[in-house]
Amino acid sequence: MKRRLISLTKIVLCMGIVLPWSLIALESDKDQQVLWSSDGDSTMNIDGDTRILEMSDNVRVTQGTLEILGNEAVFEYQVSSNELTRVTVHGTPVRYQQQLDEDGTLVIGTSDMLMFYTDELDETILELIGNANIESPDSTMSCSAIVYISDRDLIREATGPCQGALSSQQN
Repeated sequence: MKRRLISLTKIVLCMGIVLPWSLIALESDKDQQVLWSSDGDSTMNIDGDTRILEMSDNVRVTQGTLEILGNEAVFEYQVSSNELTRVTVHGTPVRYQQQLDEDGTLVIGTSDMLMFYTDELDETILELIGNANIESPDSTMSCSAIVYISDRDLIREATGPCQGALSSQQN
């Protein structure tokens, strides 16, 4: 019994540390549909269990406050479940922005290509590839590629060369 109480206490303490980080991006964005528009042509085909929708010219992809703008986009859906598994956007550059909190604080980014998907932990992942730049209220970073977890305003991985700046603001 005592051992179970200690474990439960540790779990609650860990949740207290982890939960604020998971609340950085607007949680309501994940509950929204992924919407798209384009000014050009689109094509659709099926390859195995993947339905591929390609579109061109002035592409706009949104999910809540998340917005991605580019020249071309490829949407990949699982045929058996009709689940959207990945969106890849190409541009000169691709532009990304998302509201981080209810105060309207934004994170913005640019790159040559951007992949947008949800990982196995149900976190929204943005991979900015080629001339990747990202700016949030706390930092800026420019690299060859950046893997960004929008739910936590966290750069998980960056491929160099890189340069950046961290804010000296107090929390």
